[in-house]
Amino acid sequence: TVSLPKEDADLVAVEQPNSIALRIAMVADNRADLVATLRWGFEWDIAAATLIAREAGARVSDAFGRPLDYNKHDPRDFGVLVCSPAIHAAAVERLAERAKALR
Repeated sequence: TVSLPKEDADLVAVEQPNSIALRIAMVADNRADLVATLRWGFEWDIAAATLIAREAGARVSDAFGRPLDYNKHDPRDFGVLVCSPAIHAAAVERLAERAKALR
């Protein structure tokens, strides 16, 4: 089973495949409400999945709520957040302090 940090005890963890792209696709398929990572990753690992999620109506950003920028000199981004537009602002607010501490 997947365990969540204490500060997220009010959330429910769902299946967590070992692929960030597949987890993002789960949001697009309404099998998960939110996917968030708080680590560095490369844009090519998530580009296709974030396109699918956007087309399905999800909001996609970095861990600080900024849109992801592709084809830049440094292909890394810190964190990714994919969820419904209705909960995006609350998710960014909830993750902000943790993201700042880890970056």
